[in-house]
Amino acid sequence: MFRRAFAFALLCLAFSGAVPARAAAAPQKHAAFVLDVNSGAVLHNDDGDAIRHPASLTKMMTLYLTFELIESSRLKMSDMITISDRAANAAPSKLDLKPGAQISVADSIKAVVTKSANDIAVALAEKIGGTEANFVRLMNTRARDLGMTKTHFENPSGLPDDDHVSTAHDMAILALRLMDDFPAHYQVFSTRTFAYRGKSYRNHNTMLNTFQGVDGIKTGYTRASGFNLVTSVHRGGRHLVGVVFGGSTAAARNAEMRVLLTKAFTRASTAKTRKPMLVAKLKGAPKAAPRPSQRTPKPTNVAAAEPEPLSAKPAPRFAEAKSRETPIQIFKVKPVPLKAKPAAPAASETTDMQDTPQDSAPESRPDTGEPPETGVVKTASADHSDDAGFLAAAERLGQRAEMLGTSNAAARKPAPAAKPVARPAAKPVAFAASSMPVAETEPAPAPPQAAIGAAQPSEPRQRGLPPSTLNAQAWALTGRSQPPPAQPQYEQRQVTRVSAAAGAYEVQIGAYGSIAEAQRALNSVQDRAKKLLAGVPSVTHPATANGRQIFRARFAGFDAGRAASTCTELRRKGVDCFVMAGQ
Repeated sequence: MFRRAFAFALLCLAFSGAVPARAAAAPQKHAAFVLDVNSGAVLHNDDGDAIRHPASLTKMMTLYLTFELIESSRLKMSDMITISDRAANAAPSKLDLKPGAQISVADSIKAVVTKSANDIAVALAEKIGGTEANFVRLMNTRARDLGMTKTHFENPSGLPDDDHVSTAHDMAILALRLMDDFPAHYQVFSTRTFAYRGKSYRNHNTMLNTFQGVDGIKTGYTRASGFNLVTSVHRGGRHLVGVVFGGSTAAARNAEMRVLLTKAFTRASTAKTRKPMLVAKLKGAPKAAPRPSQRTPKPTNVAAAEPEPLSAKPAPRFAEAKSRETPIQIFKVKPVPLKAKPAAPAASETTDMQDTPQDSAPESRPDTGEPPETGVVKTASADHSDDAGFLAAAERLGQRAEMLGTSNAAARKPAPAAKPVARPAAKPVAFAASSMPVAETEPAPAPPQAAIGAAQPSEPRQRGLPPSTLNAQAWALTGRSQPPPAQPQYEQRQVTRVSAAAGAYEVQIGAYGSIAEAQRALNSVQDRAKKLLAGVPSVTHPATANGRQIFRARFAGFDAGRAASTCTELRRKGVDCFVMAGQ
């Protein structure tokens, strides 16, 4: 009898130790952060800098870039956005528009704010960035500019991805910058209902109706994140921004937010002493943001991040960079279109849930659990092989030289960039400078071309630098559908044993749909490489490709050697280029 009792006691002790162990191993979702907008002081911080999944709070950055384009007069509220197949296949929550349907920018913004529509977030991303991947790179770049040092985006909607992360602190910074940088546009976050095509959509943020002084801004939900909320509230000359991550229900999340804000108001300041932070104007194509170290790596076909340019011994971008660099060759690249890939949306997931007016738990819905990793759509945001296309997208944004921002209390030191890891290079995604989405297609065959100069054995390709994608842009501008699949071929135009006259060669950085686009790209590259291109004239050459007018953007006046070395240096700076004989 004693032995049985002793054994039972040991068993109970073992189980009592096992339960806390499992609980400790469970992923953490909760975080809370409250910021005094007037003073910049942090009034509450409960794991505010811990890595969490933002879910639909992501759309705050999608709208930030949208407002930025509108303010720079490169996008109008009346402009129409066409829904692509990829956008239409986005997982809920969504407006459920069919491919080819159109929606205005103004309605798109309201749909993202109220309905938290993932299909519209993707459509906006494609309108602004040309491709979703390019837009995600812009999101990560802007996050670093704003001081969001622990944020990394993988998509414009917040759909589940292990690598799609942020913090409560970073989301408070983003909310603050939306208010400071776009005060007129920020008012849209107070929209309570949105009517579209005979239907009325109620804002998921029920705090607008249940807590005095709330003027926005966004809710979010996935199974991985829990119920998230960013709230802005004014009372008696005081202004607070609160963030709650990982609520068990919408009601529990809102209740916690009310308690935090009520307590914080007793310590909030009425004096506006917060000092602005200046953000330098973006010049050229910035690097993709480094990914947070806390994430679990997943096998993906993405290129490694670029090493820091100012380090004493920069790490190689590709494994073969360890080899000796060879002189750049002068060649003529044939169009390399890529075959369109169907999206693989996570059909069972949502990035938001509708709160009832009483803040009760959401209505019964289909399972919203995270899908298997094979169902998560990845964007190669670390891929630098399409830098020329991204350069045009960044140039179109027209960032302002100064923006009001967070105080020194809210700003933090940037986290060190993750060390680059050699990975297989992803296929480049071509991007047309004329705001045209470019699909991935299979390589096309190239007709034979006559070589220039004496025939010589071909030298190895330049190592340690990304391949050129410029003619893929020109192919996209032609408007042709998918060409017959084949392996890409390059006819090299090698200059050896030829006494070329000075000024006979040019360095091409892209092909564009208009002279203005081409000139903007040239100006941007000149700003990035002032010393290298000092005194070098820029030219635009009109050409016709399959009945469509394109303009080749080039720097002229080089001999063969200087043209090759200039292109090499530009590519080290992240500018795609190749050398051509002058026209």
